[in-house]
Amino acid sequence: MRDNNLNFLRLVGASLVLYGHSFVFLDLPEARFLSWLPMGPLGVFIFFTISGFLITASWDKDPHLVRFLARRCLRIFPALIVCILLSVFVLGPLLTSLSLKEYFANQHTWGYLRNIFLYISYYLPGVFESNRVPNAVNGSLWTLPIEFSLYFMVAIVGVFQGNRWVTLLLAIISSLVTLFWAQQSPEMLVVYASDVRQVFICGTFFWVGAVFYKFNLQRFFSTSLMAVSIILMICLESNTKLLATASWILLPTAVLTFGLTQNKFFSWLTQHGDYSYGIYIYAFPIQQTVATFNPNIELGSYLATCFFLTLFCAMCSWHFIENPALKLKPRKR
Repeated sequence: MRDNNLNFLRLVGASLVLYGHSFVFLDLPEARFLSWLPMGPLGVFIFFTISGFLITASWDKDPHLVRFLARRCLRIFPALIVCILLSVFVLGPLLTSLSLKEYFANQHTWGYLRNIFLYISYYLPGVFESNRVPNAVNGSLWTLPIEFSLYFMVAIVGVFQGNRWVTLLLAIISSLVTLFWAQQSPEMLVVYASDVRQVFICGTFFWVGAVFYKFNLQRFFSTSLMAVSIILMICLESNTKLLATASWILLPTAVLTFGLTQNKFFSWLTQHGDYSYGIYIYAFPIQQTVATFNPNIELGSYLATCFFLTLFCAMCSWHFIENPALKLKPRKR
């Protein structure tokens, strides 16, 4: 495991997504970060910031297209495939309101398998149809094709020998498109079942993380810098539009400053595995299932039940699927 706090931060990011979704599933007012951003998107932005930093570093350490994509695929797909198969062949048959014959005869049942290819579908026939968030089996999967598209862009920039200024240009373009289009447009632009707006909204945090790595800005990191970033975000709370824009720099600064430091307690928490991805992909269906059986459950009990069930699935995913798959990653000769 890495000798820093990044694994712990990813765990926090995945847990924030679980926490944020809980309010939606129980029809409660959403918890927000500084009255600006719901907790779920905050967790997602933390993920993309860390990903931009680490994925760019991964390419620079071994700029080989096949090995790079093989590593990315081994990280994303084995656990995702198992999660999708469990959803279609275990969760669906157990919870669908249809007969098993009707369920497996429905084209949407088999269409859900397209999630394996990052063509995102949320619907399984007859599953969660009476929940407060109806017919959504795993709403968290939308980020995966966005993230993978950014992996491809890192590879394309690398193949064409793009330097750090190209990475900075991409960060600037992404932020400008986000500011003047992606955040303003009420209409989704859908390509391959994904909202292109999110390539820029999430991509801005990704490319800023990449810029931090490319320009070696971590050499300026300090506890004081992290504190200043957090204080500035608090001071800007009254102006949410300005805070949203400033967060493209301030949030990655705080995240990476903390993430690249070392803490024995946080290292101890993550020493046995990186459970963040498992928490991320299993939380949504588990939360929907718990809400199905107990729609009036109290928030505290709901959070505890969902977190421990999700953590158990994430631990199984890491030890039996993700970690063995990662051992197959090609190494630089």
